[in-house]
Amino acid sequence: MFNYNEQLRKFYAKKIKLPSDMRSMLLDHRKANADRLIARLGERDPKIRIGESNFQSQGSFAMDTVIQTRFTDEEYDIDYGVVIRRSQLVDEDGSELSAQEVRELIRDELKDNRFNKQPKLMTNCVRVFYADDDDYAHHVDIPVYREFEDASGKTITELAGQDGWNASNPTRVNEWLEDLVEDKNDQTDGSGSQMRRMVKWAKRFCRSRNAETNDEWDLPNGMKLTMLIAETFCAHERDDTSFYNTLTALKNRLAWNLEIENLSDKSWPKAKLTKTSSDQNVVNLHDRVGEALDSLAVLFKSDCDEVKARRAWDWVFQSDGFLKEQEDEAKAEAKRQALLEKAALLAAGNAGTDRFGRIVTACAAVTPNVAHAFYGDAFP
Repeated sequence: MFNYNEQLRKFYAKKIKLPSDMRSMLLDHRKANADRLIARLGERDPKIRIGESNFQSQGSFAMDTVIQTRFTDEEYDIDYGVVIRRSQLVDEDGSELSAQEVRELIRDELKDNRFNKQPKLMTNCVRVFYADDDDYAHHVDIPVYREFEDASGKTITELAGQDGWNASNPTRVNEWLEDLVEDKNDQTDGSGSQMRRMVKWAKRFCRSRNAETNDEWDLPNGMKLTMLIAETFCAHERDDTSFYNTLTALKNRLAWNLEIENLSDKSWPKAKLTKTSSDQNVVNLHDRVGEALDSLAVLFKSDCDEVKARRAWDWVFQSDGFLKEQEDEAKAEAKRQALLEKAALLAAGNAGTDRFGRIVTACAAVTPNVAHAFYGDAFP
């Protein structure tokens, strides 16, 4: 397989991995909402006492699988759940607040006159909106949980959803992935970290087209992709080979089973993330992965070169010219280095000319390049 690993790792660093300044900004906005709730809930009702420890990072941000957005209609999604003791979620008469009442309470306490768009109730969270007209468009989702102990002393956590309180563990998926990455790293140094990168590579592939490109793809969300990559990941010393092998394994897996399980679920049978045995977006994923593998088939041909490899990978990831710019820069640098080497040979008197008229070292030359003597008046 043609080695395009170095170029793809640069693409990953510049176009897939979340930039540090963006990460810092998102963390700041996440914290600002937590601070707002900590201050305002206590002022509204002294019975509700929460602090930073009541908040749980969730989703792709917590799992470190978030990637850069590519299109203007995409937003960064930051999930930051708040867990409140059930005994604190009561009205003035001591009656328990319903899930809807708690959701409305959190929404109201998050409102701020500085927001152009006020927080909104979503199916399973309260959403706080930020800039939506540039590369920094994002929102913070705050799921709300209540916590209590059952008759046996077991801690129960329930999510306030649109249809009431539902049992839910806000950190289960995060812990599952962290444990999986750690286990794989213990087995083979770096393989767990590579698996996490493969999740990001897969996300970039699946989000590489949308309405802006007139080639929109309807493919599974990040949670489903994470589970599929965890199932089919193939470790390799090179990321390009790892991703190709993982795509091959993924296509084979989807050929016989289009259902996706929540691997973090400790019950049996595990809960399914797909609604049917053949959700259309999973069928689409099988087909698109097949197209990607067809594009990458050129990597195994004897006449494959950097240009052909770049075109194949560019179809997969739609690099917006980044891979081509890398290629042009590499060619320009190679040309510059060649000129510097020739200049050094000439300056040292070790240059010669081969039968093709190229400047080479004297030992490889057909005709040595002797020093020139000039006569007459010197140039001023």
